Amino acid sequence: MNRNEPFIAPRDPATLRRRQPYNEALPATLGWVASLPAEVRPLALLVEFPRIANILARAWNDAADFQGQMEDLLVDRRGSRSGFPLEVLEDLLTLRDYYLGRYPHLPSPPERADS
Repeated sequence: MNRNEPFIAPRDPATLRRRQPYNEALPATLGWVASLPAEVRPLALLVEFPRIANILARAWNDAADFQGQMEDLLVDRRGSRSGFPLEVLEDLLTLRDYYLGRYPHLPSPPERADS
């Protein structure tokens, strides 16, 4: 080490802050929401939990990933979650039902990779 260079102590990884999840709706997420029929657009989810909307938008075309993400959101395995606000829960349940084809009067979701 050169004597003219300042000494920088190594950082302890335990003290570093983890990167915060991106908590704004991404352009791809906004496009995904706009592509859905108006009756199933998760607008409350988009406003209240844009990070979760981003995750679901990314998983939309992979049936196993989408269904796994939905299960993780809707099933409390830890017993300590307070749950979602009612409007957000309704959005999640509506999305899940639409994804599974439970709205015959609406156009079917686009073909997915694992369908």
